[in-house]
Amino acid sequence: MKFINTTFLCLIMFMTSPNLVNAQSLSADAPDFPFGEYLTGRHAYANNQYGDAADNYLRALDLDPENVELNKITITVLITAGKIDEAIKIANRLKDIDQESDISTLLLFFEQAKNKNLDQALLMAEELSSTGILNLVKPIFKAWTLADLGRFDEVEQIISSFEEEAAFNFFNYYQSGLLFEFMGNAQKAELYYFKALGQKGLLNLRAAEAYGAIMRAQQKNGQAITVYKEYVEKAPTNEQLKARLFNAENNISEKPFIENVNQGYAEMFYTVAVVLMQDNISQIATNYLQYALYFSPDFPLAHFMQAQIFENDKYFEGAAEHLNEITNNSPLYFQSKLQRAWLFNEMEQPDEALRAFKKLETEYPKSREVLNSIAEFYRTHARYAEAIPAYNKVVDVITEEIERDWMLYYTRGIVFDQEKRWLEAEKDFQKALELRPEQPMVMNYLAYSWVDQGKNYVKAKGMLERAVELRPNDGYIADSLGWALYKMGDDEEAVGVLERAAQLQTQDWAINDHLGDAYWTIGRKNEARFQWRHALSLSPDADKIDGIKTKIKVGFNKK
Repeated sequence: MKFINTTFLCLIMFMTSPNLVNAQSLSADAPDFPFGEYLTGRHAYANNQYGDAADNYLRALDLDPENVELNKITITVLITAGKIDEAIKIANRLKDIDQESDISTLLLFFEQAKNKNLDQALLMAEELSSTGILNLVKPIFKAWTLADLGRFDEVEQIISSFEEEAAFNFFNYYQSGLLFEFMGNAQKAELYYFKALGQKGLLNLRAAEAYGAIMRAQQKNGQAITVYKEYVEKAPTNEQLKARLFNAENNISEKPFIENVNQGYAEMFYTVAVVLMQDNISQIATNYLQYALYFSPDFPLAHFMQAQIFENDKYFEGAAEHLNEITNNSPLYFQSKLQRAWLFNEMEQPDEALRAFKKLETEYPKSREVLNSIAEFYRTHARYAEAIPAYNKVVDVITEEIERDWMLYYTRGIVFDQEKRWLEAEKDFQKALELRPEQPMVMNYLAYSWVDQGKNYVKAKGMLERAVELRPNDGYIADSLGWALYKMGDDEEAVGVLERAAQLQTQDWAINDHLGDAYWTIGRKNEARFQWRHALSLSPDADKIDGIKTKIKVGFNKK
């Protein structure tokens, strides 16, 4: 079960971006409102093409620069697209025509803080309202600005003023640790990082990095290793933690966890984004990630998370840009290159994808992830003959088989089956079940294949009955059981099971075809023809079309 701090989340949601309102409300007092540019931008934004959307909104704004709502919306789109500098230019203009705009004040604070106009930044921070998440981050803004000015006593006063509010403890503890580390107080940084670790949630992984790093900075390498091991065990795929553990175990020196104020701001915004993504609130998380990257452009974690969000949104160009920003000195470099290769595939550039995978194989010849990706690439492109040796390479690099390896044998078994190499396929399916007994998908595939080949009916039926017990709402497994019953002559029982399968999976041609056969066999011929016609409408395999058409015309005799 995941932990989401709902109070914190509600505050974040309060400070959302302005909605993309309709053009009519924007143009009520503007007869020359640029509808074309606005609607083109709106359409691009709705389709997650944020770069194009930003360009079109900027063109619209050039034609109607005094429109307050259009200014706000354009800022929002620019932030999403990562064009913070351009958003700041508009914010400067918007501030002149809308003094109460928090988004303008926020962006102007960013500008002054990053450019080290620190007294002006403090004024901007004071101008921010104290509503929503601004109530939480406003004192953090001030603390980092004061820290940048060297006014450490005032920073400590702000830290001591943080209320002990459970909803914000992690955020405040973690930021306090970062501030104390920046100010050179390692003992207090250690204390606050430790407090942050005591809070629930996935955010602890970042605090574990910081805590281990500050321990190493104080020559407590053994304690750092203990912390890293504990959290790597909890999150075995976390590349950042694994890299830090490796460095600690091998006494490899590292840079301080926090080196400058801009990193402090970036960590703050990244923390908020992680909270949002725990509840899959990606659109707002994007804004906070872009804020983080404005302050720290070489922040690999933020780039990687933003790439994942953009890939999910099918904004592939944006995802690629962020992945390309992750350099080879980052623990995320390998994952970013692997993800970039898959991105080519999603962009329907299979040749580029394969070239990228092959290049990775050259660099990481024993990497299971790379070898498996190549095999999966071939399989998903129905290049089964090439997939088999690719899967064989994956099997060859396994030093010790564990339960999760069932999926490897299952997928290779499917490929063997597609290549008409049934004995090898059967062996792989049985191996998969040895590693993961009663895995429903494997039992379904193996048992259905036996039934289709006219053998092992009793064993297949038992497997399928168990698979249905484990996944009662899986239409494909229900279909397999129904088809097994039909093949075994239990026609009436088969009909009931196949009807259930067709209800669960209405758009599968094979299930409807099977149900039609069962109806015909028990004399329900009109219903049979209806099911076959429905199957025909669902784009059946090319080699099955004539057979279905023949059944519609003249029926068939069950063998």
